[in-house]
Order: sequence, then structure tokens, then C-alpha cells
Amino acid sequence: MAMTDEKNSSYDGTVGLRHWFETPIGKVYRHAEAKLLSEELSQNFRAEVLQLDFIGWEGEFHEAMRFAHYTILDNDDAEVSKYTRVTGEVDSLPIDTHCVDIVIMPHTLEFSQNPHQVLREVNRVLKPEGIVLLTGFNPWAFWHLPRFLPRAKRKTPWNGRFISRYRVLDWLKLLNFDIEESKGCCLFPLRKLEKSSRLLESLLVWLPFLPAAYFVMAVKRVSGGTSVFHFKDLKNRFISPLTQPATKTSHVDKTRSDIH
Repeated sequence: MAMTDEKNSSYDGTVGLRHWFETPIGKVYRHAEAKLLSEELSQNFRAEVLQLDFIGWEGEFHEAMRFAHYTILDNDDAEVSKYTRVTGEVDSLPIDTHCVDIVIMPHTLEFSQNPHQVLREVNRVLKPEGIVLLTGFNPWAFWHLPRFLPRAKRKTPWNGRFISRYRVLDWLKLLNFDIEESKGCCLFPLRKLEKSSRLLESLLVWLPFLPAAYFVMAVKRVSGGTSVFHFKDLKNRFISPLTQPATKTSHVDKTRSDIH
């Protein structure tokens, strides 16, 4: 019964977030996040792309993708969508191991009952060198102070469990991910920035209390064998014939008994 209540709570949170992104302030968030997602997705071709949770504004970064198959996993497919949908839970993905190139997680961790397990499942389904693209709400941003009010805590998105970017980075590193990019975004969610403010935005994005959201890109690495020698040691042990050609002089003294 408790497990059912947790799943219902997670479902209500994701549905509520989907509707919140249609509000004026929610549109500012999604515009900033879609821009970052588009920039990363447009850089290279990846065959299999998986998105966790249907958010309703996939079209804002979908066009930037270069992919063969694009699938959205959600715990309910009642809402009509033009995208391929799979019904399932994010902490128990109904997907084979090592078969996905990119996993997109738009605020998935905040509304999951077990974010650690979600990341473990993402690690499982990703191919080696697979990519994770995720966004989250910054719990330290003063824009989110309403989430501490009793009445606001029952409303989306304040009813989510905000996780700091640095904690997410630690979790990813423990799973052997390399962090390729980590930055704050959506500095002024109450209004859209004018072009004259872009320089100011690039400077203020590093303040921990100002960005309302964050973006992380990580790459799954597969551990290989442990090297016996460091690269510098190997260069000293082996001499390239191009850099030091062999001479006729031998520095090894041999006796007649050695030559037979």
C-alpha cells in the first residue's frame, strides 16, 4: 500500500509539473532549459535516444536531435502525443542493458521516490560512452523560497524533493560518469533576459543562490585494465627508431662462447 502511494505521489508530481510548464513562469524555465538541451543534442548523431517522463514541450528541443529512434518513457500514456511512448517506471526501466545512446532527464530526479535507483537504471541501459542530459531545480536559489511555506509545499513544483547540483554530480561520479558540463541556468525566472543582459548572465551564472535551475551533461565511462607503467615511464623504456637510429656500435660485450 505504501509503495502504491509513493508511485501515485510521483505520478501526480510529474503530471503537475507538466501543467506548471504551461504557466508564464514555467515557460521561462522551459525556454532556458530547452536552449541548453538543443545545443548539446545538435552536436552529434546518436541512434537511440530515451527521455524519462513526458513533459509536453519536447518539440522545443526535439528538432535539434539527430537520431534514429526517439522514445519517451512515462508511467501513463493517456495524454495524446506524436512521440513514441513506453509505459514504465523510471526506477525499473523495461529496457535492455546497454542499448541506449542518450538519456534525457528533465527534472526526473526531483519527483522520483528513489533517485539513486533511477541513476543506477540509467547507468544500466546506457551503452559505454553513452550520455546523460539532466535538468533540476536549484534548492539554494532564493527564487524557490516559497517551497518552505506550508501551503506552497503542496503545490507543483514546490512539492518536489529538490536535489543540489553538487549532490547529483557526486552520485554520477560514483557510477563512473565523467562530467562534461555542469552549469546553472534560468537566472531571472520572473522575466526574460534582454540581449543587453547576456554578459551579466554569463557572470552571475556561477553564483550558487541565483540560478533557478541547473543543467548537467555526463558521459558513461567503462573501466579498463590497470596500466603497469605510466606513459612517461614507457617512453623512457622504449626508444623510437625514428628519433635515435641504430648504429653499428654495440655496447654489449660478448665472449666467444656466447656466439654459437
